[in-house]
Amino acid sequence: MAGRKPRFTAEEIDRAVAWREAGRSCAFIARRLGKSESAVYWNLLREGVDPVAYRDRPLPAVPVEPIVQRRGDHVIRRFTRDEDDQLLALEAEGHSYQEIARRLGRQRNSVYGRALTLTRHQARGTVDADPAVTP
Repeated sequence: MAGRKPRFTAEEIDRAVAWREAGRSCAFIARRLGKSESAVYWNLLREGVDPVAYRDRPLPAVPVEPIVQRRGDHVIRRFTRDEDDQLLALEAEGHSYQEIARRLGRQRNSVYGRALTLTRHQARGTVDADPAVTP
């Protein structure tokens, strides 16, 4: 694929993690490593990294009803509390992210990213503490 930047090395991941934990933005890290900001964000999500400033910040509420948003020319469907519960239950049963995505009517990468986020929230002890909201 033309224009695609090479994958991260282990050393680049270590540097990105250290910078992010020190409070640096994904944009800063991307510029320093010569990577895209979205690639930096995704790799830091996979590593479960929160910058220090975010650790004490309250997490956004999880909607009870589906919420559809537009970001540029993309339609974004936020995960609901029910979908989060289903995702965690199916993951605990050993289903693949592809199978979970099929059952939830979502893309595999969306399910994988949400699972990473929920794991990070569980590590912070906040996944069940999220107040549910309605749109």
